[in-house]
Amino acid sequence: MTALGYDDLVAAATVGVGRRPLPVTGLAGPAAGQAGVLDGDDPAASVLDAAALLTVARRAGWQPKLGVSCPEPAAADSAPELPARAAVLLGRAREADTALLADLLTAAGAAGYRAPAPLLPALLDAAVRDRALRPAVGGVLGRRGRWLAAHRADWQRVADGAVMPENGAPVPDLADGPDAWQTGSRAERIGYLSALRGRDPAAARELLAAGWASETGDDRAELLRVLARGLSTADEEFLEAALDDRKGPVRAAAMRLLARLPGSAWCRRATARAVPLLQLAGAPRPTLVARLPGGLDPAAARDGIGGQPPPPGISAAAWQLTELIAAVPLAEWAGRFGLDPAEIVALPVSADLGSHVHAGWRLAAVRQASPEWAAALLASGSRHPQTLRAGSRPPAWPADDQLAAVLPPAARAARVAALLSRTAVTPGALAELVACPGPWPAALAEVVVSMLRAVVTTAPGSPGAQSSWAGSRWAGELAGAAARNLPATDGFDYARALNRLAEVDPCPPPWPVVLHRIAGTIALRRAFFEEIR
Repeated sequence: MTALGYDDLVAAATVGVGRRPLPVTGLAGPAAGQAGVLDGDDPAASVLDAAALLTVARRAGWQPKLGVSCPEPAAADSAPELPARAAVLLGRAREADTALLADLLTAAGAAGYRAPAPLLPALLDAAVRDRALRPAVGGVLGRRGRWLAAHRADWQRVADGAVMPENGAPVPDLADGPDAWQTGSRAERIGYLSALRGRDPAAARELLAAGWASETGDDRAELLRVLARGLSTADEEFLEAALDDRKGPVRAAAMRLLARLPGSAWCRRATARAVPLLQLAGAPRPTLVARLPGGLDPAAARDGIGGQPPPPGISAAAWQLTELIAAVPLAEWAGRFGLDPAEIVALPVSADLGSHVHAGWRLAAVRQASPEWAAALLASGSRHPQTLRAGSRPPAWPADDQLAAVLPPAARAARVAALLSRTAVTPGALAELVACPGPWPAALAEVVVSMLRAVVTTAPGSPGAQSSWAGSRWAGELAGAAARNLPATDGFDYARALNRLAEVDPCPPPWPVVLHRIAGTIALRRAFFEEIR
Protein backbone atom coordinates (compact mmCIF):
# COMPACT_ATOMS: atom_id res chain seq x y z
CA MET A 1 0.00 0.00 0.00
CA THR A 2 1.42 3.35 -1.07
CA ALA A 3 1.01 6.18 1.41
CA LEU A 4 -0.14 9.27 -0.46
CA GLY A 5 0.72 12.84 0.51
CA TYR A 6 -1.01 16.11 -0.20
CA ASP A 7 1.11 16.80 -3.30
CA ASP A 8 0.03 13.46 -4.78
CA LEU A 9 -3.60 14.45 -4.36
CA VAL A 10 -3.02 17.86 -5.97
CA ALA A 11 -1.38 16.17 -8.98
CA ALA A 12 -4.29 13.76 -9.34
CA ALA A 13 -6.89 16.54 -9.10
CA THR A 14 -4.98 18.61 -11.68
CA VAL A 15 -5.06 15.78 -14.24
CA GLY A 16 -8.53 14.65 -13.23
CA VAL A 17 -9.46 11.36 -11.61
CA GLY A 18 -11.76 10.63 -14.54
CA ARG A 19 -8.77 10.47 -16.88
CA ARG A 20 -6.32 8.95 -14.42
CA PRO A 21 -7.96 7.30 -11.41
CA LEU A 22 -6.00 7.43 -8.16
CA PRO A 23 -6.89 4.65 -5.71
CA VAL A 24 -6.45 6.13 -2.23
CA THR A 25 -5.54 3.12 -0.14
CA GLY A 26 -3.17 4.77 2.32
CA LEU A 27 -2.30 8.23 3.64
CA ALA A 28 1.02 9.61 4.85
CA GLY A 29 1.64 10.91 8.35
CA PRO A 30 -0.85 11.20 11.21
CA ALA A 31 -3.83 10.83 8.81
CA ALA A 32 -2.80 7.25 7.99
CA GLY A 33 -4.95 5.83 10.76
CA GLN A 34 -8.08 7.35 9.23
CA ALA A 35 -7.65 6.05 5.65
CA GLY A 36 -10.27 3.33 6.20
CA VAL A 37 -13.12 5.88 6.19
CA LEU A 38 -12.51 6.82 2.55
CA ASP A 39 -15.06 5.77 -0.09
CA GLY A 40 -13.18 3.55 -2.52
CA ASP A 41 -16.15 3.37 -4.90
CA ASP A 42 -16.09 7.13 -5.66
CA PRO A 43 -12.59 8.24 -6.76
CA ALA A 44 -13.45 11.97 -6.71
CA ALA A 45 -14.96 11.83 -3.23
CA SER A 46 -12.05 9.72 -2.06
CA VAL A 47 -9.49 12.30 -3.23
CA LEU A 48 -11.40 15.21 -1.69
CA ASP A 49 -11.91 13.41 1.62
CA ALA A 50 -8.22 12.42 1.69
CA ALA A 51 -7.25 16.05 1.12
CA ALA A 52 -9.47 17.09 4.01
CA LEU A 53 -7.92 14.49 6.32
CA LEU A 54 -4.37 15.52 5.40
CA THR A 55 -5.22 19.23 5.87
CA VAL A 56 -6.74 18.65 9.31
CA ALA A 57 -3.78 16.49 10.31
CA ARG A 58 -1.34 19.19 9.22
CA ARG A 59 -3.22 21.92 11.06
CA ALA A 60 -3.55 19.81 14.19
CA GLY A 61 0.22 19.63 14.62
CA TRP A 62 2.68 16.79 14.53
CA GLN A 63 3.26 13.62 16.46
CA PRO A 64 6.32 13.81 18.68
CA LYS A 65 8.96 11.16 18.37
CA LEU A 66 9.25 8.70 21.21
CA GLY A 67 12.38 8.40 23.30
CA VAL A 68 13.54 11.97 22.77
CA SER A 69 14.93 13.58 25.93
CA CYS A 70 13.77 17.06 26.87
CA PRO A 71 16.31 19.85 27.38
CA GLU A 72 17.10 21.02 30.86
CA PRO A 73 14.61 23.69 31.92
CA ALA A 74 15.67 27.31 32.30
CA ALA A 75 17.01 28.36 35.66
CA ALA A 76 14.67 30.35 37.85
CA ASP A 77 14.78 34.12 37.38
CA SER A 78 15.26 36.30 40.43
CA ALA A 79 14.54 39.57 38.60
CA PRO A 80 10.89 40.70 38.62
CA GLU A 81 8.85 40.47 35.43
CA LEU A 82 7.54 43.64 33.83
CA PRO A 83 4.04 44.55 35.02
CA ALA A 84 1.30 43.45 32.66
CA ARG A 85 0.39 46.97 31.53
CA ALA A 86 4.06 47.80 30.91
CA ALA A 87 4.32 44.68 28.75
CA VAL A 88 1.31 45.82 26.70
CA LEU A 89 2.89 49.24 26.20
CA LEU A 90 6.13 47.55 25.18
CA GLY A 91 4.23 45.63 22.53
CA ARG A 92 2.77 48.86 21.18
CA ALA A 93 6.22 50.44 21.06
CA ARG A 94 7.56 47.41 19.17
CA GLU A 95 4.93 47.93 16.47
CA ALA A 96 5.52 51.70 16.27
CA ASP A 97 9.25 52.47 16.46
CA THR A 98 12.35 50.38 17.14
CA ALA A 99 14.21 53.37 18.62
CA LEU A 100 11.38 53.92 21.10
CA LEU A 101 11.36 50.21 21.87
CA ALA A 102 15.09 50.36 22.63
CA ASP A 103 14.55 53.31 24.97
CA LEU A 104 11.82 51.54 26.94
CA LEU A 105 13.74 48.27 27.13
CA THR A 106 16.81 50.12 28.37
CA ALA A 107 14.74 51.84 31.05
CA ALA A 108 13.20 48.51 32.08
CA GLY A 109 16.61 46.85 32.29
CA ALA A 110 18.02 49.73 34.33
CA ALA A 111 15.09 49.35 36.73
CA GLY A 112 15.90 45.64 37.17
CA TYR A 113 12.99 44.16 35.20
CA ARG A 114 13.00 41.29 32.71
CA ALA A 115 10.70 40.84 29.74
CA PRO A 116 7.67 38.53 30.13
CA ALA A 117 8.10 35.11 28.53
CA PRO A 118 5.42 35.63 25.81
CA LEU A 119 7.34 38.67 24.50
CA LEU A 120 10.74 36.97 24.32
CA PRO A 121 10.45 35.41 20.82
CA ALA A 122 9.24 38.67 19.28
CA LEU A 123 11.98 40.70 20.99
CA LEU A 124 14.68 38.25 19.91
CA ASP A 125 13.38 38.29 16.34
CA ALA A 126 13.38 42.10 16.36
CA ALA A 127 16.98 42.15 17.60
CA VAL A 128 18.00 39.68 14.88
CA ARG A 129 16.71 42.15 12.28
CA ASP A 130 18.07 45.29 13.98
CA ARG A 131 21.50 45.06 15.60
CA ALA A 132 20.96 48.38 17.40
CA LEU A 133 18.31 46.65 19.54
CA ARG A 134 20.64 43.93 20.84
CA PRO A 135 22.03 45.68 23.94
CA ALA A 136 18.54 46.75 25.03
CA VAL A 137 17.00 43.32 24.39
CA GLY A 138 19.93 41.58 26.06
CA GLY A 139 19.37 43.67 29.19
CA VAL A 140 15.87 42.25 29.75
CA LEU A 141 16.27 38.63 28.63
CA GLY A 142 16.81 37.17 32.07
CA ARG A 143 17.84 33.56 32.50
CA ARG A 144 14.79 32.26 30.66
CA GLY A 145 15.46 34.50 27.68
CA ARG A 146 19.08 33.41 27.45
CA TRP A 147 18.00 29.78 27.77
CA LEU A 148 15.53 30.30 24.93
CA ALA A 149 18.14 32.09 22.78
CA ALA A 150 20.47 29.08 23.08
CA HIS A 151 18.00 27.00 21.01
CA ARG A 152 18.40 29.08 17.85
CA ALA A 153 21.65 30.23 16.30
CA ASP A 154 20.36 33.67 15.27
CA TRP A 155 18.88 34.27 18.72
CA GLN A 156 22.13 33.14 20.34
CA ARG A 157 23.97 35.80 18.35
CA VAL A 158 21.64 38.38 19.86
CA ALA A 159 22.44 37.19 23.38
CA ASP A 160 26.17 37.07 22.60
CA GLY A 161 26.20 40.52 21.03
CA ALA A 162 24.32 42.13 23.90
CA VAL A 163 27.26 42.03 26.31
CA MET A 164 29.92 44.54 25.23
CA PRO A 165 31.72 46.07 28.23
CA GLU A 166 33.75 48.36 25.96
CA ASN A 167 33.86 51.23 28.46
CA GLY A 168 34.24 49.20 31.60
CA ALA A 169 30.57 49.51 32.49
CA PRO A 170 29.11 46.77 34.68
CA VAL A 171 27.37 44.01 32.77
CA PRO A 172 24.81 41.50 34.05
CA ASP A 173 26.21 38.48 35.83
CA LEU A 174 25.19 35.91 33.24
CA ALA A 175 26.46 32.85 35.04
CA ASP A 176 26.51 31.61 38.59
CA GLY A 177 29.58 29.40 38.57
CA PRO A 178 32.95 28.78 36.94
CA ASP A 179 31.43 26.10 34.67
CA ALA A 180 30.18 28.97 32.52
CA TRP A 181 33.78 29.89 31.76
CA GLN A 182 34.57 26.38 30.53
CA THR A 183 31.40 25.48 28.64
CA GLY A 184 29.22 28.58 28.35
CA SER A 185 28.39 30.70 25.32
CA ARG A 186 30.43 33.78 24.55
CA ALA A 187 27.92 35.99 26.38
CA GLU A 188 28.04 33.75 29.46
CA ARG A 189 31.84 33.68 29.45
CA ILE A 190 32.03 37.47 29.10
CA GLY A 191 29.49 37.82 31.90
CA TYR A 192 31.40 35.48 34.18
CA LEU A 193 34.74 37.16 33.47
CA SER A 194 33.25 40.63 33.98
CA ALA A 195 31.68 39.62 37.28
CA LEU A 196 35.01 38.16 38.41
CA ARG A 197 36.78 41.30 37.25
CA GLY A 198 34.49 43.35 39.45
CA ARG A 199 35.30 41.21 42.50
CA ASP A 200 38.97 40.43 41.87
CA PRO A 201 40.63 42.23 38.91
CA ALA A 202 43.88 40.27 39.17
CA ALA A 203 42.10 36.90 39.24
CA ALA A 204 40.12 37.80 36.11
CA ARG A 205 43.26 38.82 34.25
CA GLU A 206 45.06 35.64 35.29
CA LEU A 207 42.10 33.50 34.24
CA LEU A 208 42.09 35.14 30.83
CA ALA A 209 45.86 34.78 30.45
CA ALA A 210 45.80 31.09 31.42
CA GLY A 211 43.66 30.09 28.44
CA TRP A 212 44.71 32.87 26.07
CA ALA A 213 46.42 30.63 23.51
CA SER A 214 43.38 28.36 23.15
CA GLU A 215 40.87 31.17 22.49
CA THR A 216 39.77 32.07 18.97
CA GLY A 217 40.77 35.47 17.60
CA ASP A 218 37.22 36.84 17.88
CA ASP A 219 36.89 35.61 21.46
CA ARG A 220 40.26 37.06 22.43
CA ALA A 221 39.20 40.48 21.19
CA GLU A 222 35.85 40.37 23.01
CA LEU A 223 37.26 39.01 26.26
CA LEU A 224 40.13 41.48 26.30
CA ARG A 225 37.65 44.36 26.40
CA VAL A 226 36.47 43.13 29.81
CA LEU A 227 39.74 44.43 31.25
CA ALA A 228 38.42 47.96 30.72
CA ARG A 229 36.53 47.35 33.95
CA GLY A 230 38.93 48.16 36.77
CA LEU A 231 41.79 48.90 34.36
CA SER A 232 45.10 49.58 36.13
CA THR A 233 48.84 49.53 35.60
CA ALA A 234 48.83 45.91 36.79
CA ASP A 235 47.28 45.01 33.42
CA GLU A 236 49.99 46.71 31.37
CA GLU A 237 52.31 43.72 30.92
CA PHE A 238 49.49 41.49 29.64
CA LEU A 239 48.23 44.21 27.30
CA GLU A 240 51.73 44.88 25.95
CA ALA A 241 52.01 41.20 25.03
CA ALA A 242 48.64 41.41 23.26
CA LEU A 243 50.08 44.07 20.92
CA ASP A 244 51.93 41.19 19.21
CA ASP A 245 48.76 39.15 18.62
CA ARG A 246 48.27 37.90 15.07
CA LYS A 247 44.69 39.24 14.97
CA GLY A 248 44.15 42.94 14.21
CA PRO A 249 41.04 43.36 16.42
CA VAL A 250 42.98 41.98 19.41
CA ARG A 251 45.85 44.40 18.81
CA ALA A 252 43.40 47.30 18.43
CA ALA A 253 41.64 46.41 21.69
CA ALA A 254 44.97 46.23 23.52
CA MET A 255 46.04 49.59 22.08
CA ARG A 256 42.82 51.30 23.19
CA LEU A 257 43.26 50.00 26.73
CA LEU A 258 46.94 50.96 26.94
CA ALA A 259 46.06 54.45 25.71
CA ARG A 260 43.80 54.78 28.76
CA LEU A 261 46.79 54.28 31.08
CA PRO A 262 48.56 57.68 30.95
CA GLY A 263 51.73 56.36 32.56
CA SER A 264 52.03 53.25 30.39
CA ALA A 265 55.05 52.56 28.21
CA TRP A 266 52.72 52.78 25.19
CA CYS A 267 51.76 56.36 26.13
CA ARG A 268 55.40 57.29 26.75
CA ARG A 269 56.36 55.97 23.33
CA ALA A 270 53.49 57.85 21.69
CA THR A 271 54.51 61.07 23.45
CA ALA A 272 58.15 60.69 22.47
CA ARG A 273 57.18 60.38 18.79
CA ALA A 274 54.80 63.35 18.70
CA VAL A 275 56.33 65.98 20.98
CA PRO A 276 59.21 66.90 18.62
CA LEU A 277 56.66 67.55 15.87
CA LEU A 278 54.73 70.22 17.79
CA GLN A 279 56.58 72.86 19.80
CA LEU A 280 55.50 76.13 21.43
CA ALA A 281 57.58 79.09 20.34
CA GLY A 282 57.48 82.88 20.14
CA ALA A 283 56.70 85.70 22.52
CA PRO A 284 54.67 87.73 23.27
CA ARG A 285 52.46 86.06 20.63
CA PRO A 286 53.14 82.33 20.97
CA THR A 287 52.75 80.00 18.01
CA LEU A 288 52.70 76.23 17.66
CA VAL A 289 55.49 75.24 15.33
CA ALA A 290 54.50 72.01 13.57
CA ARG A 291 56.47 69.85 11.18
CA LEU A 292 55.70 66.69 9.26
CA PRO A 293 57.23 63.40 10.40
CA GLY A 294 59.92 61.78 8.32
CA GLY A 295 58.25 58.37 8.46
CA LEU A 296 57.27 55.76 11.00
CA ASP A 297 59.43 52.98 12.40
CA PRO A 298 58.27 49.35 12.95
CA ALA A 299 57.71 50.09 16.63
CA ALA A 300 55.05 52.66 15.69
CA ALA A 301 53.28 50.06 13.56
CA ARG A 302 53.33 47.65 16.51
CA ASP A 303 51.70 50.37 18.61
CA GLY A 304 48.87 50.64 16.07
CA ILE A 305 50.00 53.87 14.40
CA GLY A 306 50.24 54.11 10.62
CA GLY A 307 48.29 50.98 9.90
CA GLN A 308 45.54 52.75 7.94
CA PRO A 309 46.07 54.53 4.59
CA PRO A 310 45.48 58.30 4.57
CA PRO A 311 42.00 59.55 3.72
CA PRO A 312 41.48 60.94 0.21
CA GLY A 313 43.05 64.35 -0.27
CA ILE A 314 45.45 64.05 2.68
CA SER A 315 49.12 63.26 2.19
CA ALA A 316 50.71 60.30 3.95
CA ALA A 317 52.95 62.58 6.02
CA ALA A 318 50.05 64.83 7.10
CA TRP A 319 48.01 61.78 8.07
CA GLN A 320 50.93 60.43 10.10
CA LEU A 321 51.14 63.78 11.92
CA THR A 322 47.44 63.51 12.78
CA GLU A 323 47.81 59.93 14.00
CA LEU A 324 50.86 60.72 16.11
CA ILE A 325 49.17 63.68 17.80
CA ALA A 326 45.99 61.68 18.36
CA ALA A 327 47.92 58.99 20.27
CA VAL A 328 49.32 61.38 22.90
CA PRO A 329 47.45 61.71 26.24
CA LEU A 330 45.84 65.14 26.04
CA ALA A 331 47.04 66.09 29.51
CA GLU A 332 50.58 65.93 28.12
CA TRP A 333 50.06 69.02 25.96
CA ALA A 334 48.66 71.09 28.81
CA GLY A 335 51.56 70.08 31.02
CA ARG A 336 54.21 70.85 28.42
CA PHE A 337 52.80 74.17 27.24
CA GLY A 338 51.55 75.40 30.63
CA LEU A 339 48.20 76.32 29.07
CA ASP A 340 44.65 75.05 29.40
CA PRO A 341 42.91 73.32 26.44
CA ALA A 342 41.03 76.46 25.34
CA GLU A 343 44.25 78.45 25.21
CA ILE A 344 46.08 75.71 23.30
CA VAL A 345 43.49 75.26 20.55
CA ALA A 346 43.35 79.04 20.05
CA LEU A 347 47.05 79.19 19.15
CA PRO A 348 48.03 79.66 15.50
CA VAL A 349 49.83 76.70 13.91
CA SER A 350 52.69 77.16 11.49
CA ALA A 351 53.22 75.72 8.00
CA ASP A 352 49.50 75.48 7.21
CA LEU A 353 49.32 72.34 9.35
CA GLY A 354 46.68 73.63 11.74
CA SER A 355 43.89 71.46 10.30
CA HIS A 356 45.97 68.29 10.71
CA VAL A 357 46.99 69.21 14.26
CA HIS A 358 43.39 69.97 15.20
CA ALA A 359 42.30 66.72 13.57
CA GLY A 360 44.67 64.85 15.90
CA TRP A 361 43.32 66.65 18.93
CA ARG A 362 39.75 65.95 17.85
CA LEU A 363 40.49 62.26 17.45
CA ALA A 364 42.17 62.22 20.86
CA ALA A 365 39.28 64.06 22.52
CA VAL A 366 36.82 61.47 21.19
CA ARG A 367 39.00 58.45 21.99
CA GLN A 368 39.97 59.69 25.45
CA ALA A 369 36.48 61.08 26.18
CA SER A 370 37.86 64.44 27.34
CA PRO A 371 35.03 66.94 27.89
CA GLU A 372 37.49 69.83 28.48
CA TRP A 373 39.19 69.33 25.13
CA ALA A 374 35.92 68.63 23.33
CA ALA A 375 34.44 71.88 24.65
CA ALA A 376 37.58 73.83 23.70
CA LEU A 377 37.67 72.42 20.18
CA LEU A 378 33.98 73.09 19.63
CA ALA A 379 34.34 76.65 20.90
CA SER A 380 37.34 77.29 18.67
CA GLY A 381 35.13 77.10 15.59
CA SER A 382 37.82 75.28 13.62
CA ARG A 383 36.83 73.96 10.23
CA HIS A 384 38.63 71.80 7.72
CA PRO A 385 39.77 74.08 4.89
CA GLN A 386 39.34 71.59 2.08
CA THR A 387 36.40 71.62 -0.30
CA LEU A 388 34.74 68.29 0.38
CA ARG A 389 32.43 66.39 -1.91
CA ALA A 390 28.82 66.47 -0.74
CA GLY A 391 29.91 68.33 2.40
CA SER A 392 31.37 65.19 3.95
CA ARG A 393 34.37 65.19 6.27
CA PRO A 394 37.33 62.84 6.03
CA PRO A 395 37.89 60.38 8.87
CA ALA A 396 40.79 62.54 10.04
CA TRP A 397 38.35 65.21 11.19
CA PRO A 398 35.67 64.02 13.65
CA ALA A 399 32.50 66.05 13.21
CA ASP A 400 31.12 68.41 15.82
CA ASP A 401 28.41 65.98 16.89
CA GLN A 402 31.09 63.38 17.75
CA LEU A 403 32.85 65.92 19.97
CA ALA A 404 29.54 67.03 21.49
CA ALA A 405 28.84 63.42 22.48
CA VAL A 406 31.82 63.65 24.87
CA LEU A 407 30.37 66.60 26.78
CA PRO A 408 28.48 66.08 30.07
CA PRO A 409 24.73 65.78 29.44
CA ALA A 410 23.90 69.24 30.81
CA ALA A 411 26.63 70.96 28.77
CA ARG A 412 25.65 69.04 25.67
CA ALA A 413 21.99 70.02 26.01
CA ALA A 414 22.92 73.66 26.66
CA ARG A 415 25.08 73.70 23.53
CA VAL A 416 22.26 72.29 21.40
CA ALA A 417 19.77 74.79 22.83
CA ALA A 418 22.13 77.64 21.96
CA LEU A 419 22.61 76.35 18.40
CA LEU A 420 18.85 76.03 17.86
CA SER A 421 18.18 79.52 19.24
CA ARG A 422 20.10 81.13 16.38
CA THR A 423 18.27 82.80 13.51
CA ALA A 424 19.24 80.14 10.97
CA VAL A 425 18.97 76.54 12.11
CA THR A 426 21.65 74.48 10.39
CA PRO A 427 21.55 70.77 9.56
CA GLY A 428 24.52 70.32 11.90
CA ALA A 429 22.56 71.78 14.82
CA LEU A 430 19.61 69.51 14.06
CA ALA A 431 21.96 66.52 13.83
CA GLU A 432 23.26 67.32 17.32
CA LEU A 433 19.68 67.65 18.60
CA VAL A 434 18.69 64.26 17.18
CA ALA A 435 21.76 62.67 18.79
CA CYS A 436 21.31 64.45 22.14
CA PRO A 437 20.11 61.85 24.67
CA GLY A 438 16.91 62.37 26.59
CA PRO A 439 15.04 63.22 28.55
CA TRP A 440 15.95 66.73 27.46
CA PRO A 441 16.19 69.36 30.21
CA ALA A 442 13.46 71.98 30.33
CA ALA A 443 15.55 74.68 28.60
CA LEU A 444 16.18 72.51 25.54
CA ALA A 445 12.64 71.12 25.54
CA GLU A 446 11.22 74.66 25.46
CA VAL A 447 13.43 75.57 22.49
CA VAL A 448 12.25 72.50 20.58
CA VAL A 449 8.58 73.21 21.28
CA SER A 450 9.14 76.83 20.19
CA MET A 451 10.64 75.56 16.93
CA LEU A 452 7.62 73.36 16.31
CA ARG A 453 5.30 76.25 17.14
CA ALA A 454 7.16 78.51 14.69
CA VAL A 455 6.79 75.95 11.91
CA VAL A 456 3.07 75.54 12.55
CA THR A 457 2.04 79.15 13.15
CA THR A 458 4.31 81.19 10.88
CA ALA A 459 3.10 82.02 7.40
CA PRO A 460 4.80 79.98 4.65
CA GLY A 461 7.64 81.81 2.94
CA SER A 462 8.36 84.19 5.82
CA PRO A 463 11.78 84.12 7.52
CA GLY A 464 10.37 82.55 10.66
CA ALA A 465 8.94 79.58 8.82
CA GLN A 466 12.24 77.68 9.00
CA SER A 467 11.73 76.89 5.32
CA SER A 468 15.29 75.61 5.00
CA TRP A 469 14.47 72.50 6.97
CA ALA A 470 10.78 72.31 7.86
CA GLY A 471 9.85 70.53 4.65
CA SER A 472 12.93 68.35 4.50
CA ARG A 473 13.92 65.09 6.13
CA TRP A 474 14.90 67.06 9.23
CA ALA A 475 11.24 67.69 10.01
CA GLY A 476 10.67 63.95 10.39
CA GLU A 477 13.88 63.41 12.34
CA LEU A 478 13.08 66.32 14.65
CA ALA A 479 9.62 64.88 15.24
CA GLY A 480 11.05 61.43 16.05
CA ALA A 481 13.63 62.85 18.43
CA ALA A 482 11.03 65.05 20.15
CA ALA A 483 8.69 62.10 20.65
CA ARG A 484 11.43 60.06 22.35
CA ASN A 485 13.21 62.79 24.31
CA LEU A 486 10.78 65.49 25.40
CA PRO A 487 10.24 64.96 29.15
CA ALA A 488 7.38 62.58 29.92
CA THR A 489 7.37 62.68 33.71
CA ASP A 490 8.18 66.22 34.83
CA GLY A 491 5.67 68.89 35.82
CA PHE A 492 4.89 70.17 32.33
CA ASP A 493 2.57 68.12 30.10
CA TYR A 494 4.25 68.26 26.69
CA ALA A 495 1.79 65.79 25.21
CA ARG A 496 -1.12 68.07 26.02
CA ALA A 497 0.73 71.14 24.69
CA LEU A 498 1.47 69.46 21.37
CA ASN A 499 -2.07 68.17 20.99
CA ARG A 500 -3.27 71.75 21.43
CA LEU A 501 -0.72 72.99 18.91
CA ALA A 502 -2.06 70.47 16.38
CA GLU A 503 -5.50 72.11 16.67
CA VAL A 504 -4.44 75.67 15.78
CA ASP A 505 -6.13 77.14 12.74
CA PRO A 506 -4.67 76.74 10.23
CA CYS A 507 -2.17 73.98 11.06
CA PRO A 508 -0.46 73.14 7.76
CA PRO A 509 -0.27 69.49 6.76
CA PRO A 510 1.26 67.13 7.66
CA TRP A 511 1.86 68.74 11.06
CA PRO A 512 -1.49 67.87 12.72
CA VAL A 513 -0.76 64.17 12.20
CA VAL A 514 2.90 64.59 13.21
CA LEU A 515 2.13 66.54 16.39
CA HIS A 516 -0.57 64.09 17.51
CA ARG A 517 1.90 61.24 16.91
CA ILE A 518 4.55 62.95 19.05
CA ALA A 519 2.02 63.56 21.80
CA GLY A 520 0.87 59.94 21.69
CA THR A 521 4.44 58.68 22.04
CA ILE A 522 5.08 60.97 25.01
CA ALA A 523 1.90 59.71 26.66
CA LEU A 524 2.97 56.09 26.05
CA ARG A 525 6.38 56.76 27.60
CA ARG A 526 4.79 58.43 30.62
CA ALA A 527 2.49 55.47 31.20
CA PHE A 528 5.39 53.00 30.86
CA PHE A 529 7.64 54.90 33.26
CA GLU A 530 4.83 55.09 35.81
CA GLU A 531 4.48 51.29 35.65
CA ILE A 532 8.17 50.53 36.26
CA ARG A 533 9.08 53.16 38.82
